[in-house]
Amino acid sequence: MLNTLLGVPKAAMYLIYGLIGLLVGSALNVAIACATARGGARPAFLHCPQCGARCSAVRVLPVIGHIASKGRCQTCGARRPLRALWVELSAALIFALLWRGLGTSWRLVLLTIYSCVLLVILVIDLEHRLVPNVLVLPAILVALLAIPLELVIYPVPPSLFALPMILMRLWGGPALSPAVLAMISLFAGGVISFGIFLLIWLIAPQEMGAGDVKLAAFAGLITGFPGAVAAVCGSFLLGGLAAIALLLSGKAGRKTTIPFAPFLCLSTFLALVFGNRLLFWYLGM
Repeated sequence: MLNTLLGVPKAAMYLIYGLIGLLVGSALNVAIACATARGGARPAFLHCPQCGARCSAVRVLPVIGHIASKGRCQTCGARRPLRALWVELSAALIFALLWRGLGTSWRLVLLTIYSCVLLVILVIDLEHRLVPNVLVLPAILVALLAIPLELVIYPVPPSLFALPMILMRLWGGPALSPAVLAMISLFAGGVISFGIFLLIWLIAPQEMGAGDVKLAAFAGLITGFPGAVAAVCGSFLLGGLAAIALLLSGKAGRKTTIPFAPFLCLSTFLALVFGNRLLFWYLGM
């Protein structure tokens, strides 16, 4: 472990990786702004949405910039949206949770990249009701190209090979290594989640966007089987609970459109971080 070699206490690594998450969160805000800027429009995170003035270098600093500017534009005094601050804090929490579950490893790097993509898509869909192809399609390609890395990334998480191994034995299939089973699991997860969302989109296109279908493929490719099933079911559960809460509070009606990608992104991240625990709980039942 890198923290052991450097003599860094284990608890301190949560803080260190969380601080790295803050810095990355600031970069993600720039990515969100650039991905949603249209034509010659100026990215909202880099410029004031009211007067168009470019933000100072201090304002772009994570958390510190928001506190230093008191959340307002230094030129016109307009209040800046809190979204940038929440993205930075969320990235810090995500990084800390990932390190807690994975420690210092190559898998940590891979899942950190995936989680950043999920966070960016979550925010964009909340604000713009959009899952950009410029993000989700390259993400799918990266996830596909990363599948063979299971042959060299150790250890293989039980959530990727335990259940497939049990099924192979029940069906009398050949004995395969955990790494090969993990590759099969990841590909199967992508096919399963993509198939479920594609079927819903074909039956009720007004209820499901094409971007959600592509995002489901990405979610399945990074969670594998059975993690993809947990991510899909979890997204429907979270979406249903949110819809009920909005209806009861009067903030939404029966015909109100609710973006679905945020729920799928959240459930996918939970499956990535807590997949092993969920699997052991399920098998224990």
